[in-house]
Amino acid sequence: MATDYDTPRIRPEDEIETDSLEGLKAAEKAEPIIDDTDDGEVVEPLDIPMADLSGEELSGEVIPRQNDEFTCSVCFLVQHRNRIAEDNGEGGYVCVDCA
Repeated sequence: MATDYDTPRIRPEDEIETDSLEGLKAAEKAEPIIDDTDDGEVVEPLDIPMADLSGEELSGEVIPRQNDEFTCSVCFLVQHRNRIAEDNGEGGYVCVDCA
């Protein structure tokens, strides 16, 4: 038997009248909405060790910038003077890494 693939196919959902409110409600009941976004993988929560650091204090000595050091005007890291790559003329230096 030959099949004409150009003829329109009628599905049961197409027979429901969707021009009226009752028809739309019937169509909604006929086709349940399926959520396809879940791929089935179980995602476990990320547990960060020592996550609650609210009661902790920093214990370290802060040493001010020395005479032979500069602060990079791009990355704002304090570096030794031998790492100066550029001088913008206004006292701002750029380190070798940022240049």
